[in-house]
Formats: sequence, C-alpha cells, structure tokens
Amino acid sequence: MTTKINPTTYKRLHIETTNRCTLSCPACPRTVWQEFTKRPLIKSDLDVDALEKFLDCESGRKITKFVLCGDYGDSIYYPDLLKLIKRFRDQVSFNIVTNGSRQTTKFWQNLSDVLTDKDKVIFSIDGLEHTNHLYRINSNWASIMQGIDIISRGPALMHWKTIVFRFNYDSLDKIKEFAESKGATFHAEKTHRYNNPALIPPDEYVELNHLFQEEFTHDHQFEIEPRCEQDAMTVSADGYLHPCDWIRNPRTFYKSQLWKQKERWLNKLKIENITLDQALIVVRDWENYIRQNSLTDSSKVEVLCKMLCRKGCVHNNKIILQNE
Repeated sequence: MTTKINPTTYKRLHIETTNRCTLSCPACPRTVWQEFTKRPLIKSDLDVDALEKFLDCESGRKITKFVLCGDYGDSIYYPDLLKLIKRFRDQVSFNIVTNGSRQTTKFWQNLSDVLTDKDKVIFSIDGLEHTNHLYRINSNWASIMQGIDIISRGPALMHWKTIVFRFNYDSLDKIKEFAESKGATFHAEKTHRYNNPALIPPDEYVELNHLFQEEFTHDHQFEIEPRCEQDAMTVSADGYLHPCDWIRNPRTFYKSQLWKQKERWLNKLKIENITLDQALIVVRDWENYIRQNSLTDSSKVEVLCKMLCRKGCVHNNKIILQNE
C-alpha cells in the first residue's frame, strides 16, 4: 500500500451547487450546524445566471473544469444540475462528487445523457452493502447501485472514493475489488474528521498531518503559505466565493476574520455583484493578510490556516492500493 499525489493540471473551480442532502454523516458541516443551532439548514441553491455573469471575464474564461462537490449538500439533489451542465457544456468539463443515494432511474439516465467522456462522476461510498450506512447515515444501497450501473454504461468516467474508518480499514481490498467489478477506478482516503470516536481507525489510516493541535490556537508564529487561489476557493450554494473551502465549517467559520470582518472580505465576494477578476483582487488581499500576520501577529491568523497552510504541511491523504 503506497500513497501518491494526483497533481492538478487544469484550471478548476470548486462549486457547491446546493446545500440539500438526504444524509446525516456525523462530520458533515450540515450535521454539525444542526447540532450547534438545533434547527435545520435553510435551503440554498446556486443561481446559474449569477454564476455565468460571475465567470464572464478573463479569469472566468480560463476555467476548464467545474468540481461539483458540496460541503453542506450534494449536487444530485440540485434542482438545476442539468441546466448548469448544459449552460457551461462548451466551456468546461465536470467532476461530480456524490453519495449516490435516493435518486431515480430517470434522474441518472438524464444525467448520463448530458455527460461526455471528459466528465467524471465520483461516488463517495465508504463500505459495501452492510457497512456504507455506518458513516453515510440514511444512505440507500439499492439506489446507489442503480446510479452506478447507469453511469457505468454512459460516456463519463466513474470513480469510487472510500474514506477510511474503523469499520472498513481492514476491508479496503474487498471494496476496491467490488468497485472495479462495477467499472470504477478506486482510491481510499484518510481523514481527520470523524465527530464520533467509534469511527476512528488505527493511526496509520488517520490524516495526522491535519489533526488539530492546541499550539495552533496560541500566538506562536507560523509561516503560512496560503493556497486559496491555487486550489481552495469555493463558490457556495448561497452565492459567495469563499477564499477557502475548509473555513466554511460552522465550528470555525463564525470565529474567523472572514466573518468578523465581513465588510472587508465576505461582503465583497457575493458573485451576483462581481466578476471572478474582481473577486481575485479580494482573495489575494486575504492571502496577503494571512501571510503577513503569520509573521507579525499570529493571533489574527485563522487556526485552520495554521493547521492546513503552514509551511511544510503536506497534503497527501490519498491511499492507492496497488495490485499485486
């Protein structure tokens, strides 16, 4: 078992199309939100027209791939998914990351019909029939297999991603074998987010490099190498470009300078009011703010920036299982 990095070779934009989802995964931001607030998340769906206007600029025309992957939701529940794909079909290819549950045969066939061999559907499935639901709470195995079977017959590439947990770390080979029997490529992925101690696997399967450390909250100086513009920016379902995808978790977002200084940062990043060219000026200003304060006043630097963008931090959580 070895670990490899898959380098990004294209200009991509991470897009959360909706915050709708039928699952209740323990470490999902929507689950955390409901635990904190004791109320459900207000539904948000991305405005396709606003996104088109936002990308009608020099930087926007350089985007060649949309990664449809939600923090709070899943794109297969986005009412305008087919509209979005058709609108941008001539400009970009699509990576659609999904849990695959509780959609209809008609939905999967309609989706497959608008995809091409340049697109990819990534199914996030963390086990087999009797284990996937242990983290993907409320998932439905029969509907997932229905989606996989339809996508496998279409032109799009298909990939199966498994997060490693206590209940599956010793069966990754079996999961890989089953995924490949369905026509999917496969990788397993380490994480550091569980929100349930019973889910934590042995240390060798935990992304230890990203674990929270108490020293990150202190005023120690960390040299930060921000990765926002490089690969962390995310368009959210409620229509903002966030400099960082990680910071959107409710455990951190409302403590962040991004939120506390809304007038300086977040309020300037509403996509219906700006273009990507204009947004990048704000993002670069944010990156400089983080970079400079990491060397002068670390108390102003986000804990997540210290954890995930400190100099020397390696982002390498993919496990590739090699065939013997």
